[in-house]
Amino acid sequence: MKIALYVHALAATGVVRNVRLLASDFRARGHDVTLVTALPGGEGVAGVPHHALLAGAGGSRMLQKWRAMPRLQAYLRRTRPDLLLSAGNHGHLTALLGSRWVPGMRRIYRVSNDLRRAAAGAPGGMAGAVGRYLMVRLLAADADRLVLVSPTLAVGGFARTLAEGRAQVIENAIDPAIARARAAGPSPHGCYDDGVPVIVAIGRLAPQKNFGTLLAAFAELRRAGIAARLVILGESRDRSRQALRDRADALGVGTDLLLPGAVDNVFPWLARAGAFVLPSWWEGSANVLLEAMALDVPVVASRSAGNAVSLLGQGTHGLLVDPSDPAAMAQAMARQIDPGRAVRPGDRIEAYRLDAMLERWAGLLASVAPSRKTG
Repeated sequence: MKIALYVHALAATGVVRNVRLLASDFRARGHDVTLVTALPGGEGVAGVPHHALLAGAGGSRMLQKWRAMPRLQAYLRRTRPDLLLSAGNHGHLTALLGSRWVPGMRRIYRVSNDLRRAAAGAPGGMAGAVGRYLMVRLLAADADRLVLVSPTLAVGGFARTLAEGRAQVIENAIDPAIARARAAGPSPHGCYDDGVPVIVAIGRLAPQKNFGTLLAAFAELRRAGIAARLVILGESRDRSRQALRDRADALGVGTDLLLPGAVDNVFPWLARAGAFVLPSWWEGSANVLLEAMALDVPVVASRSAGNAVSLLGQGTHGLLVDPSDPAAMAQAMARQIDPGRAVRPGDRIEAYRLDAMLERWAGLLASVAPSRKTG
């Protein structure tokens, strides 16, 4: 089968890590796969062609999406793939409108993040909520298949599609052996060298990730006299890094905060952590949570962070907290960095192994392969 696998850009995100895994596996199974992006650049996949629709990254992301739409339609008409797989939420608008009037092609949308953002206190306005609701309805109506990365996403317009048999849940997964191998080697930073527990969080420095509440919780932890350091790994596309630094200074924990930016290999940072924290207001299925679990790192996760509740067995394999409650988050972190009281993931990651996820994707492709959808 000829597959165009679309994502907005090959950036350093969990969505793109999963896109690379899928592209490599599809190719290994004999499919003709091309990575298609709006923006050029980024790390591709060996043996898989990469076609960028735009020459550069000028303008806002929304402007990039609109500019990419007619170019995507022209590309699809020229190359005539059997299947367009839009692999991440940021690409769905371009894929939805850019694939109009392309006959004989099926469409799969992989819903990679929670479009509801329903947690009390989560950032966002009414206009954004209305736009996301409309997107849910459009995707559910248009898709030949919908893939939801978490059971928590099967709501609203997607629930009906699930009942009609066009949607299925395929949660993200990981190869624990690869995670452990990548964690080997020297310490990534001197902050680990003096025995002070290091708490690690990973993600874009964006409102979704709720690092402001994490900083407030960390300040409470330090005020309680508990020695610790906080490391937040992730890129900043605006002044978010400086804003976090200023907030930490105002809370009196600036000297205990490390913001290294995005790193190529997070596993050595995680393997040496006293605890990993996922404070997000919303997620789909967070790869970083799986990565921490694969290394048996004690976890504190927001109850609204996608499938964190089910991943952690309702709290059996890690601690769950309200993302708006810094005091509860501080208490959970204090417990998890205490080796005598920590709740570890144990072998829970065995339920989320990569080979099983890829087999489910193979079955999905087989279900759409036998006949071509007419225009």
